[in-house]
Amino acid sequence: MHIKVIANALGVVAAALGAAMLVPGIFAAFTGEGNAPIFLVPAFASIVGGGVLFYFTRRNENTYVSIRDVFLIVSLGWIGVAAIGSIPFAVSGTLSPVNAFFDSMAGFTTTGASTILVPEDTAASILLWRSMSQWAGGIGIIVLFVSIAPIVGFGATQLYSAEMPNPTQERITPRIQDTAKVLTYIYLSLTVGISAALLLAGMGLFDAVNHAFTTVATGGYSTRSDSIAAFDSAPIEAVIIVGMILSGTNFTLYFFAAQGRLRRAATSPELLAYLGIIATGALIMTGSLYFFDYNDSLLRSFREALFQSASLSSGTAFSTADWNAWDSFSQAILMVLMAIGGCAGSTSGGIKVVRIVLLAKSAAQDAFRMIHPRAVTPLTMNGRVVPERLRVAFLGFFFVYGATLAVGTLLIALHQVPLGSAFGAVFACVNITGTSLGPVGDPDFYAALPASAKFILAFFMLLGRLELFTVLVLLTPAFWRT
Repeated sequence: MHIKVIANALGVVAAALGAAMLVPGIFAAFTGEGNAPIFLVPAFASIVGGGVLFYFTRRNENTYVSIRDVFLIVSLGWIGVAAIGSIPFAVSGTLSPVNAFFDSMAGFTTTGASTILVPEDTAASILLWRSMSQWAGGIGIIVLFVSIAPIVGFGATQLYSAEMPNPTQERITPRIQDTAKVLTYIYLSLTVGISAALLLAGMGLFDAVNHAFTTVATGGYSTRSDSIAAFDSAPIEAVIIVGMILSGTNFTLYFFAAQGRLRRAATSPELLAYLGIIATGALIMTGSLYFFDYNDSLLRSFREALFQSASLSSGTAFSTADWNAWDSFSQAILMVLMAIGGCAGSTSGGIKVVRIVLLAKSAAQDAFRMIHPRAVTPLTMNGRVVPERLRVAFLGFFFVYGATLAVGTLLIALHQVPLGSAFGAVFACVNITGTSLGPVGDPDFYAALPASAKFILAFFMLLGRLELFTVLVLLTPAFWRT
């Protein structure tokens, strides 16, 4: 591995994060809140430190970058931004250093777990910063980095693949920097569009901007303790539902739609499956809520079921109802939706719909071959044959996903956390939803955990954000062999 290459990239990431931290600092100064120094001081330190590191580790264009360099840059980059991003939480006295790092990692990974008990009692600049952390994490620090700094010019394709793993990767422009720019423009457009729609729906400017940030990032941080339920507004809920569904969709499809290839975008098997899963989950839960007398109104049941179906499928975890009080069947549906997640190439978490579709097709093929052992039935997606190596990779991912949940549950259970809550906490972090059944998801639950448990869960957030293998490969002996 090449230390200068890694340090050079991390220097740029640190400087970019410092520049982002100027925004809440300026906001705090403008509003007279008194919190400006807790942002501006670390912001300038990060900019200067990152700039110096970049300058003294610069290199020529022919510098070789190994795949190991890429994995280290991505993993260390996420840990670094979480550490730097935690400084305002800790220095302001809002959170302890451990809780500050936990919340910062939850923000940048868009997990949405939090130890802030009452957002309404928290300084507005702090709330803005944690929303911004989710917004930045949604598109990915590394993707933003390659889109605005083509001067770096090394391993960009590998960085993009490691940062936004896509089981059926399809580049939308010839150059990876251009691809990252396109994704960033789409992301910005969704953010502005959701902000404007929330304003028109009756939400205040500050709340609208914060919720737009965390909706497009499918992160779920809210400025209110009761999340979207605090607004009790059907128009606001409708905007959030649409925003969550759009943000959980493969961003490549928006590029195709903008080019006029609407048919290709609209007929994507993954998109159709994703929308079908949300609709089916909403309809089933509507019937369940109404049948089990949770709601007397069928319309109210549908309104709550649709919102939670979109929210947990996309991994956003906004809420308009206390779904922990729902019947067990509806809760089970929500858990399944969280595990499936959204589309590949989106900001959502979970296993991803494309993997579920291809694994289901693979299982159907295996069953068919048992009856017709000589039949040739290639696995296809979007009219293309899926290579055997990808099918094996899907199976491998599913195994590692299950093993990760099992190991994580054991580690958290060692802290004398009840088994159900231990599993729920790991499930919430690996799927980057931040919430699960029972007390999991409540700030009180996360705040009460021992420091070691919080660091373990922060690690599993990183695993979930980078889809397991990017981080787990660092733990293998082969990675460190020369």
